[in-house]
Amino acid sequence: MPMRERLLTVIDSWDVQIGQDLQDDTPLITSGMFDSVALFNLVLWIEEQVGYTIDPTAFDLIAEWNTVADIIRFIERRRPT
Repeated sequence: MPMRERLLTVIDSWDVQIGQDLQDDTPLITSGMFDSVALFNLVLWIEEQVGYTIDPTAFDLIAEWNTVADIIRFIERRRPT
């Protein structure tokens, strides 16, 4: 399954109230769709994808994880080759 589909599936499983069709550029954090629980779940999910622990205080979450496209780019950059 492509990364985008896996991410959309896991977001759906968290019961996040999207209120619209989730697009690659839909703001997740700045819109308030993601609360602290969703962000915690996202950290855990991204750690599974990259294979190591992520320190979410070491970078700007909004700049790196605000949209589906941002999250996918983050994972692709951090994933071991």
